[in-house]
Amino acid sequence: MRDNILLTVDHVSKFFYTERSLRKSNQYVRAVDDVSLTIAQGETLGLVGESGSGKTTLARIILGLLEPTSGSISLDGTVGAVFQDPASSLNPRTTIYRSLERPLELHGIKKKDARDIILETAERVNLGKELLDRFPHELSGGQQQRVSIARAIMLKPKLLVLDEPTSALDVSVQAQTLNELLDLQERFGLAYLFISHNLAVVRYMSDRISVMYGGKIMEQGDAASVYSGYKHPYTLSLLSSVPPLHPRDRDRKKYILSGDMPSLSGDQKGCRFASRCKFADEKCFNEEPPVMSLGEDHTAACFHAGNLEF
Repeated sequence: MRDNILLTVDHVSKFFYTERSLRKSNQYVRAVDDVSLTIAQGETLGLVGESGSGKTTLARIILGLLEPTSGSISLDGTVGAVFQDPASSLNPRTTIYRSLERPLELHGIKKKDARDIILETAERVNLGKELLDRFPHELSGGQQQRVSIARAIMLKPKLLVLDEPTSALDVSVQAQTLNELLDLQERFGLAYLFISHNLAVVRYMSDRISVMYGGKIMEQGDAASVYSGYKHPYTLSLLSSVPPLHPRDRDRKKYILSGDMPSLSGDQKGCRFASRCKFADEKCFNEEPPVMSLGEDHTAACFHAGNLEF
């Protein structure tokens, strides 16, 4: 049993209606559908899944940028955010210093105190003082992302939502940014919700992993058990897409998906993954799979969980 739970997402759903579909209650898109998860103080939960799986929508609900259709969010403390493209999250007409000063100003912090906080935070994230008077276009991608991280931690949140924070960066800069995030977490006890489509990066960063598909959580558990002891066919497909690091693993069994994610509009029946799953049978297409407990803190929503023989 995990202690010091910081964030609880309890059966949260988010349905999007078009103007036309408001007149027909069964016409909507289930972007997030009955999702539950928790994050403890100081831990990282990796949220992984392909584009369109609902990761960013869930993040926006946690940040309070979207209202859930149903369910509840409980957060013990404050939350900050670092988004995918650092350039688009910074005002191109404003200096870096002013971009960092503005949120402190909105929270009623005096200019002198704000300056002390900005200089201290810039040092924490290895952002040189000489960069503070520059504009975003005068910084590299990695430097821009350090600004975004500095802005997110200045008000000392307990949780950071990191939505694809390195996908817009070069590979070498990605590694540096990830290591800086780990260092900040260790020094200040931060909790992270780390969102990515890259399972290798998620494994490197995370204590626990939640695998999302079609607006639902397919599998979740500690990082080692999900990565090495996966129980859901969608997790297996994600792992199969990761290039092997060692030549001896090139001949490993692979489960490559074909086709696209099914429509999420209207009422759904059966498993969301059934149309792309080689293990699916008639029951999978007609009944919602239950969330099965497969060991300590390891669950999967699949009738065939743990029985994925090729």
